Amino acid sequence: MLIQLTNTQLIKRELNATSKTEVFDELAQMLLDNQRINNKAAFLDDILTREAMSVTSMDGIAYPHAKSKTVIEPAIAVGVKREGIDYDDEDGVKPTVFFMIASPDNGADHHIYVLQELFGKFEESFIENIQNAKDETQILDILINS
Repeated sequence: MLIQLTNTQLIKRELNATSKTEVFDELAQMLLDNQRINNKAAFLDDILTREAMSVTSMDGIAYPHAKSKTVIEPAIAVGVKREGIDYDDEDGVKPTVFFMIASPDNGADHHIYVLQELFGKFEESFIENIQNAKDETQILDILINS
């Protein structure tokens, strides 16, 4: 499923962001630029509403997600920040890999299937491989083939 939801234009090997809200903004901009959402501000509102329910990170990975009427086509934007970003999570581990999942509001629970597939890959070597990837193409390969 991941191969259908992301591509190298939706992956950024080194995010510019220095805060959680900047990560959200940067990943949402990638979704907008790639015509996966049609309204960045409204999509970010949906992300923040979902995030207010519970923090979406664990063990160095963040997975902000939302079902939104702004989603044109389901997608995952991926970003890496090697030094990590303070995410206000309970485990105190700063996420270094970010998966922003955009699901259509009227669709099935698409995000649940994406999260299950991603969680099946979450292990220390998976994170390290993404962090150490030389470019977006290598990150995409890791996502699809691990």
